[in-house]
Amino acid sequence: MLRPGLYFRQFENIILFFDLPRDRYFMLSGSQAQSFERFAAGKASARDFEQLQSEGLISSASRPASPLGQQIRPATRSLVDGPLPQGTVGATVASLTAQIRARLDLRRHDLAHLIGRLHSDFPGAASADPEICAGHTAALLRAARYLPAADQCLARGIAMKRLLFAHGCASILVFGVTMPFAAHCWVQVGDTVLTDPLDIVLHYQPIFAI
Repeated sequence: MLRPGLYFRQFENIILFFDLPRDRYFMLSGSQAQSFERFAAGKASARDFEQLQSEGLISSASRPASPLGQQIRPATRSLVDGPLPQGTVGATVASLTAQIRARLDLRRHDLAHLIGRLHSDFPGAASADPEICAGHTAALLRAARYLPAADQCLARGIAMKRLLFAHGCASILVFGVTMPFAAHCWVQVGDTVLTDPLDIVLHYQPIFAI
């Protein structure tokens, strides 16, 4: 059984892992990756189990090995790419405030703590008011004029998810990875991205979501 808090995505002969409790990514290749592949397929040998346990990847009291990304609807459109209303002053201030709070929270708390406090919206992930979503996306883009957005995808994503939840809208914060290794995160409602252009998101494969 896969250790709690560990998620993975396979890229050909390489397996990328996201270790949420330790807030890190790492990869397996070669014989290690092959051992994990057999484990995930339910065909692991005693030697495979011994190796994976020694590396801290599996334990006896956790969950089956399956990539979480399979639960997420593939993104097919983004509000960022289409016409949007002008972000109102009030919504822009709320977006700025939420982003600053998220940045401070990421400095003060570990990622697992913050993720644990986010509301999981998988059961109703498609139920969100389109006008509210468009308004918050417009405000996020307008806020970027005053608060640099580079390398802040996680803070922006947490802020957007919190704002949507406060307005009764379900959403999913998605963590994605690609090779050569890069990681990104975005907010999605159904198959619609709210925080990034679609072409950016399509470079990544989901590895974890909340």
